[in-house]
Amino acid sequence: MHARDVPPVPAGSRVLQIGPFKTGTTAIQHAASSRRTELAAHGVVYPGTGLNHRWGCSALVGFTWGWTRAEAEAAAPKHGRTLLEEISRAPKDARIWLSYERLAVLEEDRARALCDLIGGPLHVVIGLRPLRSLLPSEWQQLIKSGRRPGELEEWAQHCLTAVDDGRARARHLDHAGLVERWAGIVGADSVTCIAVDPQTPDALPRATEALFGLPEGLLAPPATGVQRNRALTAAELALVAAVARELRDRGLTREDYLELVGRGVIPQLLARHPDPTEARVRLGEGAAARAHELDQRSAERVRRAGVRVIGDLDRYAGTTTDGRPRSTPEPIDVPDLVPVDIAAAAVLGVAEQLQAARSRSVAATAMRSVRGSLRRRVRRRAATAHG
Repeated sequence: MHARDVPPVPAGSRVLQIGPFKTGTTAIQHAASSRRTELAAHGVVYPGTGLNHRWGCSALVGFTWGWTRAEAEAAAPKHGRTLLEEISRAPKDARIWLSYERLAVLEEDRARALCDLIGGPLHVVIGLRPLRSLLPSEWQQLIKSGRRPGELEEWAQHCLTAVDDGRARARHLDHAGLVERWAGIVGADSVTCIAVDPQTPDALPRATEALFGLPEGLLAPPATGVQRNRALTAAELALVAAVARELRDRGLTREDYLELVGRGVIPQLLARHPDPTEARVRLGEGAAARAHELDQRSAERVRRAGVRVIGDLDRYAGTTTDGRPRSTPEPIDVPDLVPVDIAAAAVLGVAEQLQAARSRSVAATAMRSVRGSLRRRVRRRAATAHG
């Protein structure tokens, strides 16, 4: 089904956009959160004041986050109450739009409980992106958030095995299972899937506009910067991985890491325009072929589920193009891709500017330690090269 042929959801519906991760929801959230007034003028309520509904939804379903259990934090119950109050105050004929991609990991019981709290009528929107392109993107995101997933090919194979075996940790990657689960909760007629195609980046905003009965172009995402959320090149990602490793090894907390790297270094990288010849991160042939097989099986299950699909499921399945990306050598290592001294100067310069502006003593200590460590690496490389 093409977006122009999609009738909007009924007035008064609660529309729950559950992602999953790396299916284009971030760009749509940026557009929606910056245009709340325009949305309201067209009868669409996007609750809250933030980018998405992370805090309210997390409070309602009990999500926590953190690198370790010791530093895990949870959303205060007041965030859930505030979200539900805003929903209850909305005009009866308004379409209420809730968006948080982590909801894709919910097991059925908690998903049903969330639906009961939100009330109805409820419509669920799910993005579909082939695993053969989604997995490298999710692996990148883990590194960007300071985690250590290991080498891409090995990590991807573990994920594919988990999807094949129906393991809980891969719940958000099993798109067919995700569709079947939510169709069982709200009914197949109340689920819309949007097949994401990187070759047509405007397909997702056009489909979302159609679902809410919005004018075409209202949800057009910004073309540049962090909001575009492009993939990092192999060299950029290697730089982020090296800095993340140094900062974590020196005890920086997740919150400080996100402040320095997530809101400092990464936006600077995303603002640049990579040369087309720069290496990109892609699955190796073995994982790509296996992902392709799972994508084909997933497409068939989605068809059988009887839900509405916007976009081309054949393209999602890879039957109209082989979609098999070229491999990228592993492991990615900073000295093989970018000069360490230049990378260190660029990254630490951004971090130190942020640290100085906020006068964060913890960050200052970490930066001094990282700077010294990277300088020692450069000296060792120089000594080896001249030895």
